[in-house]
Amino acid sequence: MTEDDIRLIKSAKRGNMDAFSKMVSNYKNFVYRTAYGILNHKSDAEDVTQETFIKVYQSLKGLRDERTFPSWLAKITVRNALDWRERHRRHRTESYEESLVSSGLNPHHQSEIRMDLYQAMQRLGADHRTILILRELHGFSYDELAEILELPVGTVRSRLHHARLQLRDELNREGSV
Repeated sequence: MTEDDIRLIKSAKRGNMDAFSKMVSNYKNFVYRTAYGILNHKSDAEDVTQETFIKVYQSLKGLRDERTFPSWLAKITVRNALDWRERHRRHRTESYEESLVSSGLNPHHQSEIRMDLYQAMQRLGADHRTILILRELHGFSYDELAEILELPVGTVRSRLHHARLQLRDELNREGSV
């Protein structure tokens, strides 16, 4: 997190709407990718992204330390996505090509390994997929994961270990590795 990000967040906390809009612009992909990783559905992830920023706007003044904003935002996003999943209980999936198009990536330039990884990730349970996305894609530390997921650090380590093992097994099952 840069000093510019911290200044932007402080300005948004004081009610500067331009700063809040810039903050949303800076973090919307982060929120969307996190929500999509949990929900595995484009429009649901878009809805959760909107809900998340509404909640951020409503509670931003309560954020005590601007440097914790990324983990605070991730915690709100994860909670919103899990609540959304519970409320809607949909078991919809998108084709791989559809998800690539929605992410802005050209399917013709994707490697076979990336496709296998994506498909293997979709076969993981939501808890394992969530912790892998937060750790491997977003780079949160074990302590940050414990705060975001509201779990003890030991449970985070264990869940991450099991998620990696399950992902490896899924990749091996498909002959990807």
